[in-house]
Amino acid sequence: MFNVDYIIIQSAALSALLNKNLISLTNNRKLFNSLGYGIGIRHLQIVCMTLNLICLIIARSSMGVAVLAMSDTSRRNASDVLVYDWDKKTQALILSSFSWGYMLMLLPIGILAKKFGGKPIFMISLVSNTILCGLVPTLAAWGDWVLVCACRVIMGMTQACFFSGTHTLIGQWLPESERTSYSGIIYGGVQIGIIIAMPLSGILAESAMGWKLIFYTISGILLGNSLIWYCFAASSPREHRMISKKEKAFIEAGLNVLKGKPPPAPWKQILKSKATWALLAPQMGYTVCFVLFFVETPTYLEKGLHISLKNSALLSALPFVGKWCGSTAANILCQWISNKGLLSLTACRKVFQSVSLFGAAIGLIILSLLGPENKILAVITLISSLTLAGFSSAGYLVNHLDLSPNFGGIIFALLNFITNFVVVWMPIATGYILQNDSSNISRWKLIFLLIAVLCVATNIIFLLFGTSERQVWDDPNYLKKRDIGDPEELELTLKENEEKQTTKLTIN
Repeated sequence: MFNVDYIIIQSAALSALLNKNLISLTNNRKLFNSLGYGIGIRHLQIVCMTLNLICLIIARSSMGVAVLAMSDTSRRNASDVLVYDWDKKTQALILSSFSWGYMLMLLPIGILAKKFGGKPIFMISLVSNTILCGLVPTLAAWGDWVLVCACRVIMGMTQACFFSGTHTLIGQWLPESERTSYSGIIYGGVQIGIIIAMPLSGILAESAMGWKLIFYTISGILLGNSLIWYCFAASSPREHRMISKKEKAFIEAGLNVLKGKPPPAPWKQILKSKATWALLAPQMGYTVCFVLFFVETPTYLEKGLHISLKNSALLSALPFVGKWCGSTAANILCQWISNKGLLSLTACRKVFQSVSLFGAAIGLIILSLLGPENKILAVITLISSLTLAGFSSAGYLVNHLDLSPNFGGIIFALLNFITNFVVVWMPIATGYILQNDSSNISRWKLIFLLIAVLCVATNIIFLLFGTSERQVWDDPNYLKKRDIGDPEELELTLKENEEKQTTKLTIN
């Protein structure tokens, strides 16, 4: 419910400040942030973005369980259930095929999202995934695993907007004082989607219709979300028909947004920036670790720990419940520490990222020492590992927006494109190591130890070279100033640029 009294009080306080001719965001940041605005349309956008991630991740993650059900020979005699002879390598190809398309479109989608806005990009993604999920059973019957792979490739291409598009929307809708905490809620949709998808897929796979019902159900979910997104979402506050002038002014002042056509991305400066490349390390470590749990957990629980398909699907969701809890707590705590000035934003990012990757590495090492006789302890370790991994949402995940609110989505797309060159081979690599023997616990041990080493190494790189300082090339007028060649303008720090720009921003 809307707290009307709170909004009236907050609006009156904000109006008193806004009646002054000009606002200097840099000099008055603490005062401005303390006023806030209350509940508004930006919270509706947070709900819409969260639903997007929930529904799209359901479509993506359900295949981890579905592929096991599609090749479950124990149901071969069921009259209404079609079963395929897919070995572990074929299953790995199906699971990795999504990443092929995802990787291919990451950078183009990031650029398109910046140019056309996040709403149309996500609209295309939702509608296309609705259709594709509904077609999977038919395509599998027509062309076996080949057409299933082709379908997953196209789904991956359309879901390439997943993070870069969301980053672009966050950069347009959330002021710095709210960005970390609310980003945690939005990206928590990833965990919620997996929590829903894993047990739901297991339950639907056990139905009379079998695995086909998984895809038909998900198609219906995506259709409903498409309608919500079409009716209530917008790419920016300027484009939303329901937003008030005061809330739009609050958001734009908090972002230091300039009206008009978005400036071109300073690609040369982005590619030369040490801060950009320092982010690649934790993004690589976290993504590889996440994909291991995301893709391989159902197989590890069923084959490695000898837990039934239905129970393994249910248990596969528990680590992501922990990750959601860790992610939410980390974002709230990190935002509070930063707003109170207890630690610098750079220190906050490094502390929370270290908890994530070092914690996950310790969990993987422990997991490598356990076997089928330690089922309960192994599941507890999985949950603990992903709970700690969730702290990345207050670490590297929003660091792109710290460096550049204007171009954070593009930076994320660039680094995610590089990261997925490695990730796309993950299911294939694990399939090669397991050698069609997913019950061989010693081979799982090797996989866990390799990922643990990667987590530690990438986090050390981030500790040494990472930063959360906003980069000078994020100034929307940076390229113009560089082209003019005014030495004094080019020597201005980003803070000084903000002061100059915000003194020109009149809020009505």
